Amino acid sequence: MFGLLYVIGFSGMSLLACDPTLTAFKINSQGFSPSPPIAGQDATLWIDFTVPDGSAVTAGTAKYGISFNGIPFSPTTEDLCTQVSCPIESQNLSSTTQWPSGLSGKIVSKIQWYDASGAYLLCSQLTEKVKG
Repeated sequence: MFGLLYVIGFSGMSLLACDPTLTAFKINSQGFSPSPPIAGQDATLWIDFTVPDGSAVTAGTAKYGISFNGIPFSPTTEDLCTQVSCPIESQNLSSTTQWPSGLSGKIVSKIQWYDASGAYLLCSQLTEKVKG
């Protein structure tokens, strides 16, 4: 749904809002299910957030990045409103993907959203230690 899951495999996980003092959106809660994920089955990441000043975002960019064992892959940048429905107000969004198997190492995936002027809206980072 919102280009979010670049995650693979699992043994230990941390999910955090990168630096909430820098973002306009306030993450109320976020989670991952099932925990731990099961290879070959769907896994879902969700984020519940509010827009504190009550204004709606009508345009922006979404940047998605991943690193595997410390090696970063080229991030992708998408039009934010093709990833989520605009205008963006307080929402609970989720993304589901099938969980693969066979990898070992550390995976870090990061979601960063910006408004049309480039102001930071939201950042979430998922770190997993993978056993293949």
